[in-house]
Amino acid sequence: MALGCSPEAGSAEQTGAAATPQATPVPVPATRFGDKLTAGSYANLNRRPNQPARVDLAHELGARPVILFYWIAGNPRADEMFDALDALVGELGRDKVGLYGVVLRRSERDDAAIASRVGEMSLDVPVLDDPEFEIGQRLLVQSVPNITILDREGRLRLTNGASLDQDLEYKMTVKTAIRRVAETGTLGTYGYLERYYPVKELVGKKCPDFKAPLLSTSVEQHWSTMLKEDQVNVLIFWSVDCPHCRRSLPEINTWLKTKPSGVNVISAAQVANDATRVKTKEFCDLNGFVFPTLVDQDLHVSQLYQVTSTPTILIIRPDGVIDSAVLDSHADFAKTIEEKKKALL
Repeated sequence: MALGCSPEAGSAEQTGAAATPQATPVPVPATRFGDKLTAGSYANLNRRPNQPARVDLAHELGARPVILFYWIAGNPRADEMFDALDALVGELGRDKVGLYGVVLRRSERDDAAIASRVGEMSLDVPVLDDPEFEIGQRLLVQSVPNITILDREGRLRLTNGASLDQDLEYKMTVKTAIRRVAETGTLGTYGYLERYYPVKELVGKKCPDFKAPLLSTSVEQHWSTMLKEDQVNVLIFWSVDCPHCRRSLPEINTWLKTKPSGVNVISAAQVANDATRVKTKEFCDLNGFVFPTLVDQDLHVSQLYQVTSTPTILIIRPDGVIDSAVLDSHADFAKTIEEKKKALL
C-alpha cells in the first residue's frame, strides 16, 4: 500500500497540502543550503499599530538569526504553530532572533481577511505578502506550515520544518535548533527536512472522539461507540480520488473477509461535496466493502487526527489508545494486523 496522496479537498487551508500561487510566478532559483537567502521588500499584512507597512527582508537578514514561517490563515495547525513560534521567540528575545510569517496572497483570502485573522491571533510579528511566490520558490516550499531557519549571517540552514517537536538528530529538535541559533547565532546545516506526519504525535494517546455520518445510511455515529473493547481497532483515512487508496482498500477488504476475528476495521472517507460522496459510495458498493465507512465531510475528522496524506491507517488498542500509525508505503497490512492481534489481545 503506497502512501502519499494529499487529502481530497485540495485546499491548503484545510489540508496543509502544497501551496500554489494565484498566478504563475516568475521562476527564481532555489537557495542552496549554506548560502545567503536573496530577499527583497514585502508588504506587511499585520496592521497592528506597532508594525511597519513594509519590511525590507534583505536588510533584516545578516543582522540576527531569522525564522521564516510560511503560513496560511485559517489552517488550524498552522495557526497553532504560529502562536507557539511567536511565544518562543518572545521568550528567547526578539533582539536575538527575528520571526517573520510569510503568506501566499490568493483571491479567496484577500489582505483584509488575512489582517483580520492576524488581529484575532494577536501576533506581534510581521506577516509578509509573497504574491509572486518568490520566497516560496527560493525555499522550495511544498506544504504549510513550513519553518525555515537562517543563521546570523542570513545563511540558509534548515527548511521544511513542520513541527517544533520534529527530530533533527539526537536530542535536537526544530525547537532546540531555534534556541541554539538564538543563543549562538550559528547552526549546522540540516537541509530540507523529510516529510513530517503530525498524526504520529497522537501515538500513545487516547484517540479523539468525533461524530460523523455513515456513508451507507447517513445516520450520525459517535466514534467512541464504534470501538470494540475486545478487538484491535483500525481507522483508515482515505479518498476515492487517491490511487493508492483505490488499490489498497480492496486488498484490505479481501483479507478481512478471510480473517475477520479480533479486528474491527472502520474507514473515514474524505468528502468535499455531493459528487464526491456519490463517487465514494459507488466505489464502496462496487467492491463490496464489509467494513463501515464514515463520511469525513470537509476533512473535519482528518484535521482532528492531523492526517495529511492518504491512506493513513491508525491501529487502536482495545482501550482506545492509538498504538501506531501505518504510513510506510511498503507495509504489509495483513502481517501488521496479525502481529498486533497477538500483541494487544
